[in-house]
Amino acid sequence: MSAKQVLSSLTFHIHEPITQCLQITETLEFAKNIIKDCLQDQCSFIAFNTETNQIAGICLNTIKRKNQSQKKFKYEEKLQFCCQFFVDVHKNLNAFDELNANTLLHIEFISIDKRARGHRLASRLIEKSIEYAKELEIPGAFAEATHLVSLKCFKQQQFNILDELIYMNYDSKRLANLNDENNDRCYLVARKF
Repeated sequence: MSAKQVLSSLTFHIHEPITQCLQITETLEFAKNIIKDCLQDQCSFIAFNTETNQIAGICLNTIKRKNQSQKKFKYEEKLQFCCQFFVDVHKNLNAFDELNANTLLHIEFISIDKRARGHRLASRLIEKSIEYAKELEIPGAFAEATHLVSLKCFKQQQFNILDELIYMNYDSKRLANLNDENNDRCYLVARKF
């Protein structure tokens, strides 16, 4: 599977509550950077519909090491704000310390084609990611769940909530529309294997 094929089917930017609220429309460079990192680590998974020959779902993962420096990219202001939000989700605690690990799988993004939803595909992609991480002797995983549906998928795979960041508490002006119970916060979730 090429980066170009993954990019064409990656629709997280359309469905993410925070990107919708901020009206972020240009995510191409961001998506390319994420895909490059995830494909480089070779621990991401794709669900392929053999009847349609289309990608049905993608789970983009990276392998992170404790105290690993974050790559810095410069994006347009709204996208930069969004990226900083996800950095700040980790501000109160360190998943590596919580799981007592030096290496963790980071489940970066899950994107499921709208026609393939409702079949536990996201949960199965997370499960496959965990299985592979165990093969690599990675002791745990973490992710940011931006919606209750995402949180449910992680809970199905025994992830626990480590922390949460309520959008309105982060920036009540810019994120004012993120106030319903399904998408009013971002959860930092993790699991030790």
